[in-house]
Amino acid sequence: MIALEPRSRSSRPSDPSDRRLPPPIRVRRLLAPFLGATLSAMLSTDPARAQSIRADLAYPNRQVSAAVVSGSTLYIGGSFDHVGFTTGNAVPIDAATGQVQPFPIVDGEVRAVAPDGAGGWYIGGSFQTVGGLPRNRIARILADNTVSGWNPNTNDGVFDIYAITVSGSIVYVGGEITNIGGQARNNIAALEAATGNATVWNPSANGRVSTLVVNGTLVYAGGSFTSIGSQPRNQIAALDAATGLATGWNPNVATSLNTSVNAILVSGSTIYAGGRFTDVGGQARSNLAALDASSGIPTSWNPGADAVIQTLAVSGTTIYAGGGFKNIGGQPRNGIAALDAATGMATSWNPNATYSPSASAAVYALVVSGSTVYAGGFFLSIGGQARDNLAALNIVSGNATAWNPTAEQNVLALAVNGSTVFAGGLQDDGQ
Repeated sequence: MIALEPRSRSSRPSDPSDRRLPPPIRVRRLLAPFLGATLSAMLSTDPARAQSIRADLAYPNRQVSAAVVSGSTLYIGGSFDHVGFTTGNAVPIDAATGQVQPFPIVDGEVRAVAPDGAGGWYIGGSFQTVGGLPRNRIARILADNTVSGWNPNTNDGVFDIYAITVSGSIVYVGGEITNIGGQARNNIAALEAATGNATVWNPSANGRVSTLVVNGTLVYAGGSFTSIGSQPRNQIAALDAATGLATGWNPNVATSLNTSVNAILVSGSTIYAGGRFTDVGGQARSNLAALDASSGIPTSWNPGADAVIQTLAVSGTTIYAGGGFKNIGGQPRNGIAALDAATGMATSWNPNATYSPSASAAVYALVVSGSTVYAGGFFLSIGGQARDNLAALNIVSGNATAWNPTAEQNVLALAVNGSTVFAGGLQDDGQ
């Protein structure tokens, strides 16, 4: 789970196998018998009240070997290195303080998030329940942190949601699905924001849709498909927002094993595409390309990332890229970089995401908000500071700010709405 809490940390895992189990698991295995009785005695005067673990109390992440109660305070000691509140795999976080805000527990992976326009959130992934209610792969949580009755109810099993974007009264979703909103839909769909029902819009992709961007009357889709919108289209396409048909725009990312477009960014007359590929429109492009919005032909912009691109963001004349690369834009850059939109060269901005000597870091999500670049992924340090999988970086210096909500597991999705940063991520392997 993506247990998040502001903290400082003196010791860090040396490799991925030493990843800490999140607080909810540690509570069940190590603390439940003790805390259930102790907290019941300390905080309740009703002898008939059932003992249960309270989500509004903080818990340590590892073994507790000693405890004593003094007045209204419980002191504990043991092998833990931080204490935090129980969370699921998705949490809103105060953008100023880093404090986790209340949110219904999400029981599985969260890969996509989008503001609902009314203070709440749409989330997608591989979960099956939210706040204890059945929600297959997609849900809406209202501004008051209650789970909405909105329930498109996509396939159970191995089918997942990878992308969500909202345009007016329509919620566009992409992933690996065959049914959603009460209709058969292959990997891409448009849902009514009011009812959750699928609209008639039906581009029907023959492979995963990993990213969606709405721009005016067009919906750009990227993934691992070779057909979408009733036309052959390799990995990327522009779809008519009214009909669902593919337009003539066809960059034609050359297909091979594991080829995919994971991120699409629209900036003026240029469409940026990042993922895992070596050729676009007959031109060599290593995992990242800029495409003419009218013709689909690759421009001369060519940063040449040496490994997969997972996420893209823009601010002014700077393109931010995150992924698993070590070199991009002609410079060594670990997992995260800022690229000149004119030249494709890496700027001096270099947060340098790292994990350990035996494991490479990766950045899966980037969001620019004002003077801050929020980064989520798989790392233990970034911007010159120890940060577990989630950080706020100064847009000028690349240094990590003091904002430090620790994520126990990988962060796969980020969104910002007003004074709230929303993070979604990876379920612990032990569950």
